[in-house]
Amino acid sequence: MIRSLGSLGELFPDKDLGCRIRGCNNVWRLSGEDALRNVARGKTPRPERMCDECFELFQTLVDKEVKCSRPECAKTFPWNRFQQLEAARQGRGSTPPSSLCRDCVQALREMGDLQVPCRMKGCQSTWTWYARERLVGDPEKPPRRLCGDCFTKLNGLQDAAVPCRLRGCTNSWSWNRFQQLEHILSGKAVDKPVRKMCDSCYKAFQGLQDQQVPCKSKDCSNTWTYTAYEQLERRLSEGENAALPERFCPDCFAFCRTAVDQEVPCRNRGCRNTWTYSRTLQLRMKLKGLQRPPARTCEHCQERLKVLQDREIKCVLPGCIRTWTYSAGDQLRDELAGRIEAPGRRCKECEAFLSEHTSITLSCEHCHQDIPWSGYEQLMCELGTFKKPSKCASCVEQLLALGRTREPERLEHHLIIRVPSAGRWHEDELIRERPSRMGHEILERLERAAVRIVCIGDELTYSLDDEELSWPALLQQRLGEQYGADQVAVLNAGIAFCTTAQGVVRFPRDVVPFQPHLVLFSFSLADARLYHHREDQAWRAELSTEEMMAAFERFAECLKRLSGKALYWTPNPIFPTEEGSGEAMRPSETRGHGAWANAQIAALDQTLRVAHQCCSRYAIPVFDVRARFEVNGAKSARKWMGNWYQHNEVGARNIATWFAEHISREGLIPSPGAARPT
Repeated sequence: MIRSLGSLGELFPDKDLGCRIRGCNNVWRLSGEDALRNVARGKTPRPERMCDECFELFQTLVDKEVKCSRPECAKTFPWNRFQQLEAARQGRGSTPPSSLCRDCVQALREMGDLQVPCRMKGCQSTWTWYARERLVGDPEKPPRRLCGDCFTKLNGLQDAAVPCRLRGCTNSWSWNRFQQLEHILSGKAVDKPVRKMCDSCYKAFQGLQDQQVPCKSKDCSNTWTYTAYEQLERRLSEGENAALPERFCPDCFAFCRTAVDQEVPCRNRGCRNTWTYSRTLQLRMKLKGLQRPPARTCEHCQERLKVLQDREIKCVLPGCIRTWTYSAGDQLRDELAGRIEAPGRRCKECEAFLSEHTSITLSCEHCHQDIPWSGYEQLMCELGTFKKPSKCASCVEQLLALGRTREPERLEHHLIIRVPSAGRWHEDELIRERPSRMGHEILERLERAAVRIVCIGDELTYSLDDEELSWPALLQQRLGEQYGADQVAVLNAGIAFCTTAQGVVRFPRDVVPFQPHLVLFSFSLADARLYHHREDQAWRAELSTEEMMAAFERFAECLKRLSGKALYWTPNPIFPTEEGSGEAMRPSETRGHGAWANAQIAALDQTLRVAHQCCSRYAIPVFDVRARFEVNGAKSARKWMGNWYQHNEVGARNIATWFAEHISREGLIPSPGAARPT
């Protein structure tokens, strides 16, 4: 039990308590009696009270209505006396606080905080956009800020000076902290900065434009792009007056990058060496539209030509004291062919006399019959070897029968070939020049031979690039083994892409002068050449069926005027659908290859039908080479093909063998003894 109040007073002594107002350092005295009364009333023994000074100030204050701190809001919130007193004690004076009205506070609670992606590209973190910030601003458009991690990294970085990326420039550009941070977030090392121009170079770069510069290949009309960046870099390294660089256009560069140097056989027959067909030269030939490499000599032959000198050789004609020039090139070719002595040739003056003088007709002084007097006989008379004939053969025989003195007989001589130099073929660029394999050696062989065969046609007649492996050369070899090496001569008058109509034009030049005993001809592959029709986007033959038939009939009429025989042969099969086909007549890659292949096969079949009809009408025999190729099937025929349309070496040997057997079996050429001219 509590004995006395005195003992209770000892439990509740007087105390000095701090003022309840935050910011106030005053105290007020709580007596023990007041504490005891509070306990007796059930209250806390230490109540919160103001000091006297704060209470007096509190009595002077009144509640206020303060405008909401949100600019868009016109409402107010209450600022009571107690809050004003605390603001005064804390040294904030009478300035009201920045707070929200009741409606804005409710909107703030409903809005909530938002997680916004970091502004740095490549960072997947977020930062918190608090509801109060959202309420004050546009809640749908958060500001661009960094996340905490990026902000920490950014503070650890410093702006750096990086050298200009252009060669020859000594300036630098500023790589700021934000760019560095973005560089790091992309997974790159900060010690490997981006390559960038300095300000001065970038300013100069803005004043430049890309230029289109002609390709360095003279035969190419395309251009390549000289970029502004390359122009600026070249100026820095070579100065303002730097010359334009020489480069290939993209097409030429792509060709040179994929092409490889080739070793091509020397043009001189008998030489086993090669010369290098470089990629640059291949490009020049391609731009000129030429598929085959040019005919050139190897380095060994070139060195040999430097040693050899032109020689003057006496004219082969009896009675002529003039000479002809045996050139170093001809000496080298004869040397490679194993010939030791110089060949027998006519001088320029004799050749000019033969080209100017044609056969004329004289009148017999006795019977007045016509006496043919050839240009060769006129030349012999000019040289004093022959005597001009005055009597025909009948009158000479009568004189011999009467025992009269016999006049000098006409000497025997071989055929004189005179190839005309002017004609309609000059109007056509393809056939303007004589066939490349109609050289002086073959002409001399034709003059001496008893039997002459002319092969005229397109690229299948021209056959392989190596003349010795072409089927006309092999045919001459086969017939020479049968009749004698010097008894039969075969002329290869093939020109690639030559049609039947063009064959009619060059017939007087490439066939008639040789007086052939047999003509082997075929233009079917060239006649079937296609072109792309722009209107209906279809592949069509260059000549219609009527035009092909008319051209074939004109060629057949030309053959009728010859004294020899003719033989038409069908070309070997073609395989245009195979991969890589079309080295000579393939369409552009931008057009349908399958449509072209089908049209090419159909065009060749139509050409063969026209040829068979005309041969039947003019009684011209047909030799079916195509059937012999396909006798064992298409798979076997492909082994004899070099590409989709041209036979290979094995195919050429087969064609020559087939021709030799057919000519001998059918008796298409006379025996050399019966055919020898007199």
